[in-house]
Amino acid sequence: MVIGLTGGIGCGKSAAAACFAKSGFHVVDADLIARQVLESADVVIQLRGRWGEACLGEDGRPDRRWIATKVFQDTRERTFLEGLIHPEVARLRRQAVADQSRHHVVEIPLLFEKNLTDGFDAIVCVGCSEETRRARLLDRGLSVDDINRRINSQLPLSEKVKRSEFVLWNDGELDFLQAQVTQLIARLISR
Repeated sequence: MVIGLTGGIGCGKSAAAACFAKSGFHVVDADLIARQVLESADVVIQLRGRWGEACLGEDGRPDRRWIATKVFQDTRERTFLEGLIHPEVARLRRQAVADQSRHHVVEIPLLFEKNLTDGFDAIVCVGCSEETRRARLLDRGLSVDDINRRINSQLPLSEKVKRSEFVLWNDGELDFLQAQVTQLIARLISR
């Protein structure tokens, strides 16, 4: 079984993925794959060619915070970056779920935005209240402007919820989220 896991930024997709992992699922994190692709030598050369040395940290690796600011302020730059890394991320994601003897959950924040819903046995959205979401993002060190830009770059959470087959609500304690995941897995395995 391969589950597509999505949700709004700050809603707790990674926490839900950890709950699936605790239940024996193999977790594939598209953001982690994207970070690895971003740091590949070929991509670094193209980033430097487009944005100069400013996009690199002192260690010569891409400065993700600088890049995030750049791409969330300019849709052309976001399109450039996505065109650069998304094809390789997709290839590596497919490779990661090739083992059909295991259950997989694939965490993809932009699952609907990038039309990546094919190939999943179920689509699950993680949601939470706007207040909880914003508080989590502030705790991560994002400014209110950064939070607004990132939220506005995604489909509204209500739309993600509507398009998903299942929804996990993550305003409570981690035990409550784990209980929802456990129930969902039992339901999926029995169908």
